[in-house]
Amino acid sequence: MDLRSMASLYEEALSAAREEGPAAVREHSVSNHSALPDERTLQLLLLEGVFGTSFTDDSGRDVHILDFGNWNKSAGPDFLNARICINGVPQSGDIELDPAPEDWERHGHGSNPGFNGVILHLACAPSRRKWFTRNARHERVPLAVIPPATLARSGTSPSGNAPVRHCRHSGLLASMAPEFLETLLQSAAAYRFRNKHRRHAERAKYAGEEQALFENLAETLGYHANKTAMRHLALRAPLRSIRNCPEALLFGTAGFLLPVLPASCTPEAVELHKKLWAQWWPLRAQFELAPDRSFPWTYSGNRPANHPQRRVGALAVITADFDAFKRLCLAGHTEELTKYLSSLTHPYWSTHVTLPSPPSPRPMALMGRDRILDFIINHLLPMKDDEHAWKHYLSLRAGQAGTKVLSVHQSLLGGRPDAHAFLAKAWHHQALLQIHEDLCSLHSCAICSLLRQMEKK
Repeated sequence: MDLRSMASLYEEALSAAREEGPAAVREHSVSNHSALPDERTLQLLLLEGVFGTSFTDDSGRDVHILDFGNWNKSAGPDFLNARICINGVPQSGDIELDPAPEDWERHGHGSNPGFNGVILHLACAPSRRKWFTRNARHERVPLAVIPPATLARSGTSPSGNAPVRHCRHSGLLASMAPEFLETLLQSAAAYRFRNKHRRHAERAKYAGEEQALFENLAETLGYHANKTAMRHLALRAPLRSIRNCPEALLFGTAGFLLPVLPASCTPEAVELHKKLWAQWWPLRAQFELAPDRSFPWTYSGNRPANHPQRRVGALAVITADFDAFKRLCLAGHTEELTKYLSSLTHPYWSTHVTLPSPPSPRPMALMGRDRILDFIINHLLPMKDDEHAWKHYLSLRAGQAGTKVLSVHQSLLGGRPDAHAFLAKAWHHQALLQIHEDLCSLHSCAICSLLRQMEKK
């Protein structure tokens, strides 16, 4: 079957499985807002259009966001000078996004005159009691709650980040005929492929193809630990604004440039820092973030070569030659793109992991082959959403499996003698992750319902 047929097969079966499955599957509550991502990540997702732009406020009125305005760098509402329509009437002002409506008062916004210009209060979960949002002038502020189904589709609901549990129906997969298991996995991969395409297309429509590509690259370079922070950086320092001096503006916006380096730094580090600081200082006010809006960098648990400073360095190198990178991406030449990205070097970041670190004895790749494959699988090929891209996607052999993929694989397929064969291709990994996100991370696994629905097709 072609891509659309495979994706539809999984989508229809999944929908039917949720309908006939237990209440825990159907309701999929996001009321536990403490399990949501942090507020910076929620702001990022809203700005990307992941939550959509049309809502219903607490008075039953239609709310449509025309322009998110400026993502605030300092204290105050999250988005400044936005434009919205309420029941067709245009309004201009600020937007505040909170996990729950009550956070408005918990954070002191109701008594802060700086929030008197807010024209829309967005929340990710409904209030547990009757609630209305008011400002310091005791004026009512329209409140809209992002629908739970939208949060679930966006991957921000609690189950999206749930640990892998042993699936009590894994025996069904352990005894399934190989050809049927192949169909199940391929349909899940096709569904994931099309969802990634839709997300990219929506973002490109709003931000432009170049900026969307830049954000996807930044996310990939962040690895698992810092992918959100790197995407966040790509929005705070957008491509159009940094092309003339990408390294200084990316490092400065990321919070990695200090006025004075430690005395133990090498002369090479001091020279690079001096160059970057000279470029950063005149533009600092335009890009620097207030401390409470700084990036959520993760430093522990990473290999030294994956330190976020080095990842930002790699992003800067590609940004400096973005036209060449873009040409290879749009042409779909994955072999040439792999060769290009594998050969990238930098006089400092090829041999250092941070500004203060000593040099390594041997040069290190700025972007390794597993990262390049990750970019191709998760972003480049889904950009196209056509049969040629899909066939290419199916042909790619897998890189090293991550911890989560291995855990899901063991849970679902560990009892099969041919289990290893279903880790061989990159799309196998994507399929396993999709099944985990849709079914096995829920409190009551619906995989048997999905299998029954697929058998009817």
